[in-house]
Amino acid sequence: MSIRVSRALGALSLFSAAISAQGQATLEEVVVTAQKRTESLQDVSIAISAFGEKELRNLSIANLENLTQSVSGVELFDERGSGQPTWVIRGVGLADFNANNTPTAAIYFDEFYLTSNVMGGIGMYDIARVEVLKGPQGGLYGRNTSGGAVRVLSVRPDLEQDFNGYIQGSYGRWDRAIAEGAAGGKITDKLAYRVAGMTDQNGGWQDTLATPGDDDYGDRNFSSGRAQLLFQPTDKLELLLKVDGGEDKSETTLAYSRALFDPDGSGNYCASALAGTLNQQDCVTLANITSFYALTPGDAGPLASSQKRDGSVVLSNPINKLDNSWSGVNLQVNWDLDFAMLTSISGYLDYDNKQVFDYDGSPLVLFEEDGKAELTVWSQEFRLVSQSDGPLNWLAGAAYGEDEDKEHRFGNTLDNLFVFPSLTERGFTQENEYWSVYGQLEYDLDNEWTAHGSLRYSDENKKYKNGFTQDLIDGFYYYQDVSKSYELQENWSGHAGMDWAPSDDLMLYGRITRGYKTGGFPGGFAFTPEELNPYDEETVWSYELGFKSTWLANTLKLNGAAFYYDYQDVQGYTQRLSEETGTVVSALGNLGDAEHIGAELDMEWLPGMLPGLALQASVAWLSAEYKSNDFALDPADVAVDLDGYTRPYAPDWSAYLQARYEWQLSSSLGAGMQLNYSWRDDIYGEEMAITPLSYAAYNVNSYGILNARAWVGSLDGQWQVALIGKNLTESEYWTSGTGDDLGSFVSTPGQRMSYAVEASYNW
Repeated sequence: MSIRVSRALGALSLFSAAISAQGQATLEEVVVTAQKRTESLQDVSIAISAFGEKELRNLSIANLENLTQSVSGVELFDERGSGQPTWVIRGVGLADFNANNTPTAAIYFDEFYLTSNVMGGIGMYDIARVEVLKGPQGGLYGRNTSGGAVRVLSVRPDLEQDFNGYIQGSYGRWDRAIAEGAAGGKITDKLAYRVAGMTDQNGGWQDTLATPGDDDYGDRNFSSGRAQLLFQPTDKLELLLKVDGGEDKSETTLAYSRALFDPDGSGNYCASALAGTLNQQDCVTLANITSFYALTPGDAGPLASSQKRDGSVVLSNPINKLDNSWSGVNLQVNWDLDFAMLTSISGYLDYDNKQVFDYDGSPLVLFEEDGKAELTVWSQEFRLVSQSDGPLNWLAGAAYGEDEDKEHRFGNTLDNLFVFPSLTERGFTQENEYWSVYGQLEYDLDNEWTAHGSLRYSDENKKYKNGFTQDLIDGFYYYQDVSKSYELQENWSGHAGMDWAPSDDLMLYGRITRGYKTGGFPGGFAFTPEELNPYDEETVWSYELGFKSTWLANTLKLNGAAFYYDYQDVQGYTQRLSEETGTVVSALGNLGDAEHIGAELDMEWLPGMLPGLALQASVAWLSAEYKSNDFALDPADVAVDLDGYTRPYAPDWSAYLQARYEWQLSSSLGAGMQLNYSWRDDIYGEEMAITPLSYAAYNVNSYGILNARAWVGSLDGQWQVALIGKNLTESEYWTSGTGDDLGSFVSTPGQRMSYAVEASYNW
């Protein structure tokens, strides 16, 4: 198969309706490349949620992290409010905000692995497809895919058209304005280009009582650009060069402060907090009992009860912001050798992450940090994918990569009289080297049965160098010139599986998979070199049974899966009582074992009784529990055995519903409307909290979000005007609940209702 024909297959529309020979609307084929080859989604024995250009546009999302709402069984951890988004798939995720640590759901942007969670705030413009792979992907993807993998694929240059592209702009509540566009085409019959860009501005929706007047805080200031050049000298060879870059200087979400202390100034937790209730009326924050406000009788400063639960009014200092910039280059070479496709992927990324963050969420400087991480990543991958028409398909590959993270942070606790006032400087350099070899085999035993398996050997070494923490007021070092090393011990990953397809419309599959996430070094605050010791990798054995099916003359699609995970050495935050601060502090470590049991069902339906109507629904059930004798401490230093407790960010139920209706207004005009509802059970509920106080400090309860989009446009797709509404029911919800280890507790509020008008033009 020539490269050009293969790419044309990959351009098929996702989740769209086609007209059958009998004139009935049917579901179009969904084409994915999750297994490094072009295949129908219904033929791939992996639980996948895929989104094409049209679906992404109808969802009206500007950032990759927003897509998590549209996938059941997937959550987003982002305690810094769009600063460092981390995907959590099927309850598997490392809830850590430090740039030197990797998420358990790896993100691949045009086949290039993003090594840090800070890189996950990708602008969603000119994207051809996003594939969310659920479950461990240790064979084909290797490291840090114990939860899954997220593949983001840009629109490629087009050798078939002289000139094509689009422009799109929207303007909405709080003056938020988004503009994006792309243009390209063939230069010659063998050379084509495509350039694309996006800017996202304004949108500040928060006010803080720490300053007079209305702050309108939370403005977006994101800009990114991409240029690609495709050269295809023959039908057997193509080279695709991509350069991209951008900057993100956005103001990030201000935290909602939780009041947990007794107002008598003793520093004890209030009775309602100890009973598991967040009482903003009768309890106070740390700022109220430790600040200079408390020195004035009768004036303890602004109270937590003055905030609004929807996050529109908070107490936090208005300092939370990003100053990120990046540039990268990616070269993909595809050489059709007839018997196989040889692919080379070379990538380099320079990413500077700068962030200022108010951990305590109060008007005082109880704990603020100004941090910088300079990340550089380069990698090289080769793979050979068979193109045989026979019963045997195979794939072989090798990958090598290096990355470096230079971090420098300033911490300020000058108003924290309850612990100790200080001004600190800390930093380190982390270096990482990785290589692997892998392969996959798939063999058709007969017309119905297919056996398949993959195996990967990986080697990874990390070095922590020149670590230090200095007290700038008293001029002493807690530690300096600290160096550590880590080497991957669990080198093997992969899967074995069997598919049974008794008909073209039904496939049942079973898979046993082994995946892992590498260990590393804590990137947070530490007082001793021992606190910087590396934590081990976590490993998972996954056992999954699933089915994929189409019904009713290809108008109904039902896919489902049930799984069991056996986890060892789960990574997470361990707690200890700090002699330096007198509080319970957290550090990354291993929490023992865990067990996940879950089931998912996805449906897509085109009801024949109402042409133009398309329905989608998905639901996921999950039980994720620690099976460990390790202990955790609550904020009051109460030790609890973790065995039997539910893992956070693993809600029992999650669901997504979508209804889209399109109709024809005239011979040239059409219209449509789409409703989306996303619901999550408790993210951190009572069954996850080790004590009632922990629940009061960290709870994130269930919530639902209703979004809508209505549009009118030309039937040929040349232009469209749309109205967009998000969180239309004004749901008051939090996306995370955390503490700063110094006595303050905060929540990250979700955004209030927003609306916008959008216009686009395609050619």
